[in-house]
Amino acid sequence: MQQKSLLSEHFYPTLGILFAVATFLLAGLGFSFYESAIIGLWIVGIIFFLRQVVRFMKGEQAPKKEEKKPLASMPSKKYTPPALPRVSKDFRPMPPAGDKRYPPPSPFIKPPK
Repeated sequence: MQQKSLLSEHFYPTLGILFAVATFLLAGLGFSFYESAIIGLWIVGIIFFLRQVVRFMKGEQAPKKEEKKPLASMPSKKYTPPALPRVSKDFRPMPPAGDKRYPPPSPFIKPPK
């Protein structure tokens, strides 16, 4: 396999750096920051477009996306929920009367039966 150049391997970050450098250089030359950003976008856009045209003329294929590997193997058997809820025998949905650790129940919510 042919080794890629640094520019072709990191093309999009290079375009971003070029945009930032062009914007700040143009702003330093007296353009407003807005104008220099627009000119920087034009420069980067033209370079991107020319690269796409050159790649099309050469007949290069689009890079293949890497296949994603599954993160973990799935369990072989289907999950079945437990028959009974997992609560203790003396479970109560409401705190005992007079228990100061909990706020009083809302008058708008009916307690379960």
